[in-house]
Amino acid sequence: MAISSHLDSSARRDIRSGGSRPTEQDPDGQLYRWGGIAGLAGGILMLGAGLVVGALNLPDASDPETLIDFANIESGRIAEHFLYLGALMLFALHISVLHRLLIPAHRPAALFGTVMAGFGLVILAASSLLHVATSPLADLYAASDTPPEDLAAIEYAWHGAQSVFDTMLATGVLLVPIGIVLFGVAMRAAPAFGSILTAVTVGLGSVGTICAAIAIVDPGSWLSAVSVLAIVAFHMSAGWRTWKLGTEENIDITETAA
Repeated sequence: MAISSHLDSSARRDIRSGGSRPTEQDPDGQLYRWGGIAGLAGGILMLGAGLVVGALNLPDASDPETLIDFANIESGRIAEHFLYLGALMLFALHISVLHRLLIPAHRPAALFGTVMAGFGLVILAASSLLHVATSPLADLYAASDTPPEDLAAIEYAWHGAQSVFDTMLATGVLLVPIGIVLFGVAMRAAPAFGSILTAVTVGLGSVGTICAAIAIVDPGSWLSAVSVLAIVAFHMSAGWRTWKLGTEENIDITETAA
């Protein structure tokens, strides 16, 4: 009878903690490992997109060369865009796992952080395949039978498409770091993440938010790139810890349920 009572008590504790204690019998351990791998792989893909840009010396998306000489850079630009989109999708998977991990520790911060970061990632994903909108314009611009008087109209259309995608990029890189800050708040109530990662998360989110806000006020600023790097750094650092949690047993995520 005493053994049965002890088992029932343990089961009730697991239910109250949201099932956030991965063991060999708990499938959440596998979920955390997959989530950590998604965060790390997303960071690698995003860095790969940057390497493609650097290695092929691709011009900035807003540079007129993207329109005038698109045929010579099309393959590199498409590779960059697909790597970028893949990274964003993996980041979205990672934040869904972080939500599962952090919801028992601090429900409001985990929920709001997931919504803010997730919404930002959706906007960034919608703006990722820019070449789909601009490639037809580049083909028209380069076509030999395009009347010279139409070239200016094509340039205006290209600038219009570019401005829409720039707006979505600016919005996304502002919302995602705000969500990261909220994840850091939730991590404060989850000792398993550690005080160092918590401070790094809040710091990266704050830097990313400030840089994105400045880039919105000054659209020509390069600080939006800093915001993107902050997002990548968060997912790689938190992804590593998420993966580690999936390899450990008897992890109590929560200190006190909030």
